Amino acid sequence: MIDQAKSLRELVLQRKKEEAPKPVMNARVYAVASGKGGVGKSNFVINLAVCMRKLGKRVVIVDADFGLANVEILLGIYPKHTVADVLNGTADIEAALTKGPLDIMFLSGGTGMLNLSEMTDKQLAQLTSGFMKLDELADCIIIDTRAGLSNAVLNFIKAADETVIITTPDPTAIADAYALIKSIRNTAPHITELKLIVNCADSAAESEEVQDKLSGVCERFLGIKLVPLGTIPYDTYLARAVRRQKPVTMAYPSSDSAKSISIISNALLQVTHEKKNSIYSFMLKLIGRHKG
Repeated sequence: MIDQAKSLRELVLQRKKEEAPKPVMNARVYAVASGKGGVGKSNFVINLAVCMRKLGKRVVIVDADFGLANVEILLGIYPKHTVADVLNGTADIEAALTKGPLDIMFLSGGTGMLNLSEMTDKQLAQLTSGFMKLDELADCIIIDTRAGLSNAVLNFIKAADETVIITTPDPTAIADAYALIKSIRNTAPHITELKLIVNCADSAAESEEVQDKLSGVCERFLGIKLVPLGTIPYDTYLARAVRRQKPVTMAYPSSDSAKSISIISNALLQVTHEKKNSIYSFMLKLIGRHKG
């Protein structure tokens, strides 16, 4: 089998030859991850997308929690195609994108990307071509990763421009978040900074305690800096919105949780970098062929 990275480079060069020059969009890729399920990760992703959209950003959500389809369930919108259809060539990326609220687009993971390293060259070409198209369609790409420590999760984290870790004050959630961060450190030593969000906090003091505890052990034992992005308070309005299959930032925009997510969205968008990765670089990292 031809080396996947070589195939990827050839695909990019071919597209450059075939297409007229276009402005480089370089969509920012955000990975949102958690050490365990049930901490509100997918719900946060959807509401983060809403807040970014309200700020004028074109947003695509990639639901990489394969087989569970949390994004579409939370939105009550069921796609005609998934990324599996992109991989097998029965749909292009634009056909596989499903329109959500405020014209946010999302790509359902289905079961098509469980083993990225085992993709054929043809599947790699299909996926790469699709993601390169997303670079033209979006300003922000948010990857909703599977909860836990799988290789697929770690690959998405290594490839993304920014990674947001979300936890709750629950001791098991904190312990699992630390385990995830430890795995990131072991498999991606170039990552020295991650963003942190505490969800379902009863108070600001409780959130600060979680942030201080987790940040302290991560910096001391792992050499990773955790940058607190904010706190999402426990909010009955959020639970009501979930039951309505509506983002809380739209159903109850004046609620405490909606206001907090809006603040977090602003903080995340204000993060600047000297170098922004291209989708080409993202794909190289995603298949584990490029470490920088």
